[in-house]
Amino acid sequence: MNGTLLFASNKLDKYEHIICYLKQHGFVNIITVLNGEDALKHLNTQPPLFAFLDTELPILDGFQVCKLMKSSLLANCNNVPVILVTDSQKNCMISLLANCVGAYLSIHPSFALEDLLYLLQNKPESTPANITANRIKILIAASEQSFTQMLETYLLGEGYDVIIAGNGQDAIHQLKNEKLSIMFLDDHLPESDVSEIIRKSKESIHEIFITIIVTQGSELRAIELMKAGANDYIIKPADEKTIPTAFADTLIKYHLNLCNHRMDVEELKLLSLIDGIVDGIVFMDMYGKINTVNKAANAILSQLNLVRNSDGSIIRINTIDIKDIYRTLFEEKQLSVSYEITINDDFEKHFNVIASSVNQFIDENIHVIGDRRKRKRLARSFIGNNIGIVIVLRDVTREHQLTNQVVQSERLFAVSNLVAGAAHELNNPLAGIQLCTELVLNDPATSEKSLKYLQRIQKETEQIQDVVKSLLTFTGNYTLSKEQININEIIEVIIKQKIYQFDHANIKIIILPGDVLPFVFVDKYQIRRVLLNIIENACAAMEVSAYDKCLTIKTEAQNNVVKTYISDTGPGIPKENLSKIFEPFYTNRANKKKKGTGLGLSIAHSIIKQHNGKIYVQSEVGKGTTFVIELPAMESL
Repeated sequence: MNGTLLFASNKLDKYEHIICYLKQHGFVNIITVLNGEDALKHLNTQPPLFAFLDTELPILDGFQVCKLMKSSLLANCNNVPVILVTDSQKNCMISLLANCVGAYLSIHPSFALEDLLYLLQNKPESTPANITANRIKILIAASEQSFTQMLETYLLGEGYDVIIAGNGQDAIHQLKNEKLSIMFLDDHLPESDVSEIIRKSKESIHEIFITIIVTQGSELRAIELMKAGANDYIIKPADEKTIPTAFADTLIKYHLNLCNHRMDVEELKLLSLIDGIVDGIVFMDMYGKINTVNKAANAILSQLNLVRNSDGSIIRINTIDIKDIYRTLFEEKQLSVSYEITINDDFEKHFNVIASSVNQFIDENIHVIGDRRKRKRLARSFIGNNIGIVIVLRDVTREHQLTNQVVQSERLFAVSNLVAGAAHELNNPLAGIQLCTELVLNDPATSEKSLKYLQRIQKETEQIQDVVKSLLTFTGNYTLSKEQININEIIEVIIKQKIYQFDHANIKIIILPGDVLPFVFVDKYQIRRVLLNIIENACAAMEVSAYDKCLTIKTEAQNNVVKTYISDTGPGIPKENLSKIFEPFYTNRANKKKKGTGLGLSIAHSIIKQHNGKIYVQSEVGKGTTFVIELPAMESL
């Protein structure tokens, strides 16, 4: 938060909870001084947003410093609000004197810190009435009237709001109707279950601080009640001399308990926030041990290969050596280091790994801590101390897929333009060659030897034309002629056509047609071409197979989709090649004597896509391959 606060007191330990609270809520720049003279030096240099002045400052007290701030001597501080701080309100003249010297407000530790924070954040023009009204409320639920009266008198004199409850029912009633901060609860409260009051108190007000009042010799009972939820205990009999000490101790513990509770809440919020991040977050200490890991990181780490030491610390994540990360970050002083991990499981996955160092710095205003030895110890322990690394794990598989799709689309676009132009240029001379060949073939004067060569020319020309048609199909430069058909009919025609080839190659055929298969609306010649290409590929794969050769074709209807499975018992396709088989010009034929163009499956993919369907492959090396074709049923069109 913008703006500086000046806090002047020679009893900073007493007000340390206020300073820490303000720092935690945005006021990080708080200057502290120990006497009035040093306060004037800072005020002369730079006017703060607010000035907190102890009424009992040495050299110049808070009243005197405030009076000087409102004078012409410190004209630049005339508009700075002054809050006079006192640890006692027994002197009723303090608030009157504060008004006389132009102070904005006088406060006492009995005031609620939330109200003070609201005041600083909003900085109203006039003194707010609520900060003097909303003081810390204390409930005294005790049976002994003399003790209750003695404690009440002391607390009222110190400026606290005090509520008295004579029995347990009254105490619970006050819990429901008042915003209580501290409760003094007598163990011998009449007609009351003290443990039940403690439980209901904690349920009603989570941050309430409960001090049990027990008689001397009842320490075991006090421990039992603290196990039930009480925070502290005091022993009777007490007198006017021991009560201030006992209550001062209670107040310190109350603020400590409040800070711890709120820190727990903030830590829970932080952990929930970290758990909600879609990227994996891992915090590792200086020895490679994982301290914090969120859900996303657990999911990603389960897919990676972690090498651990005997003590559980991480040595390596896949190919990343953890020592290399620490050396780069702490010895070479790099802000961060990043890696990429690629794994091949069921399909290829990519992960980014980004590591950065975590240093623990104590606030520059460490001098707020009053204990000199404690201050030096903290400074030595924490300033610039490396405490570990944060590793961010990000699944970038989708980004890689999109990048590959863009590259593939650009490649296909370029190839399509090239092929379309080449096909046009080839078709014209091919038509001329065919025409001339037919004319010579029909000439009676042509010799038999010439006829043989001409027929060879005609056959080769037709093959070239078939290749040109395939290229045009691949580029999408064709018009579908769709009709209603049962996919089993196309398969039946292909099997009849290829039956002699299957017998010659000793391939066993198993046909499993689906019952009551819905119609599909397709170009039957193009779909026949797809099925024929996959079946021929399967036969070619099994020619070199050492296993029994079996081709299985199965059809079924599932969720408004007609599925066709074509399985072979060939050698299978390696995992690293599965993602490439539909790419143009890629071929991986097991029989090297029968080389293909590498366009068959690309064309099949293009045709199925034109029909709003899907084609994919399932394969395992040594166990064969299955192609699956999905086409929308007529009902879903």
